[in-house]
Amino acid sequence: MKIVIIVVALIILLGGAGAGAYFMGLLDEPLGLTEHVEGEEEDTAGEGSGEGSDAEQVAEALFVQFEPISAPVISKGRVEYQILVTLSLQVSDIGAKNDVQAVLPRLRDAMHTELFTSPVKRDDETGAIDLSDLKRRVLSLTLSMIDNDGIEDVLVLKIFRMG
Repeated sequence: MKIVIIVVALIILLGGAGAGAYFMGLLDEPLGLTEHVEGEEEDTAGEGSGEGSDAEQVAEALFVQFEPISAPVISKGRVEYQILVTLSLQVSDIGAKNDVQAVLPRLRDAMHTELFTSPVKRDDETGAIDLSDLKRRVLSLTLSMIDNDGIEDVLVLKIFRMG
């Protein structure tokens, strides 16, 4: 009876490990599950040149993602609630990405200072957060710290309301 229990437990354990490896993608190559589309080659000539369709340019874009940043939302002269914002900078090339990453701690500190000194604005009637103002301020702050023309846009990835 003990042997049956041990064998069943071992089968369950190995099955769980195999399922975990499968779902993590560790078995894709050995099982031949990776797809290769004909005509799709790893040719990177002209990458970052600004030529091609919008979809191709987006595929070539580089991003620097920030850790979530908290900020108060002010309405009628008082703090209504806090938000947790996840932002990303779109940059044109690897040089701009490296420039941003080199000053990332200072940039994050400057963003916190900016957002707590001059908080995020909210429309009193609709309750909507002024995202264009938030993006403009973050972009302006980034451009003032980094002397590189490769900073293209600020993207708001997530906003989470707290309180």
